[in-house]
Amino acid sequence: MMLGSRSIGRLAAIFVTVLLIQITVVPHFRLNGYVVDLPLVVTLLICLYLSPANAAVMGFVCGLIFDLVLHTPFGMTAMTFSIGGYIAAGVSQQIATKSAATRAVAVAVLAATATSLFACTGALIGLEYVTRRELGAIAIVTAGAGMPAAMALHPLVRWAFPHEVVNFSE
Repeated sequence: MMLGSRSIGRLAAIFVTVLLIQITVVPHFRLNGYVVDLPLVVTLLICLYLSPANAAVMGFVCGLIFDLVLHTPFGMTAMTFSIGGYIAAGVSQQIATKSAATRAVAVAVLAATATSLFACTGALIGLEYVTRRELGAIAIVTAGAGMPAAMALHPLVRWAFPHEVVNFSE
């Protein structure tokens, strides 16, 4: 089955809206001094509905768009989102119960993992500001905030997908 132009438009609208909320609203609401990464949460939630290869592409595109507004090396977020998306799609195939709560738990764990991967990648290329903060606290805040965010965003993502697993092309 193909991902239609209606679904692509809906996904673009969802992601752009979440990105704007991330830039304008989220920095004013910190948890333990950390900002929640809503684009990561929505990307992982979207990738739960895709095949692994398509989820990697979706993660890369969403990460590349998010890279445009970050002050990190260009492509670092795209790489992290791409790997996270691929893993999310693989995990989704193994989930027996595909309820919103189960997907929210999966997104929370995957978001914490992707955040850790981002920090480890930053440490490998010598970025001090990525490793300056406590990685465990950042991962816990990301997972803790990712679960209710995924529950809230789940109906929007279901609205974008008419079917359970979607491929870009056959």
